[in-house]
Amino acid sequence: CFIYRIIWDLIKEKLIFPYVDLDIHFFDLGIENRDATNDQVTIDAAQATLKYNVAVKCATITPDEARVEEFKLKKMWKSPNGTIRNILGGG
Repeated sequence: CFIYRIIWDLIKEKLIFPYVDLDIHFFDLGIENRDATNDQVTIDAAQATLKYNVAVKCATITPDEARVEEFKLKKMWKSPNGTIRNILGGG
């Protein structure tokens, strides 16, 4: 479901861009993209957070065995929240 992208686009359009000139970097932390990138996208997002000192993160799936089968994932990826927290030094 890409409803989060629709909502985020509305937030940017209505609440951010009319008031702030902002260069937003987007990292797709959806389970399919995390699998396609071997979860490198999660690491890249965390490193960008360190660089820019700010991030907005939407809900993501931490796969269990059923999700691995459902999405035909390469493996059971770790929690993106935990990965990001560890990189940011809060874990």
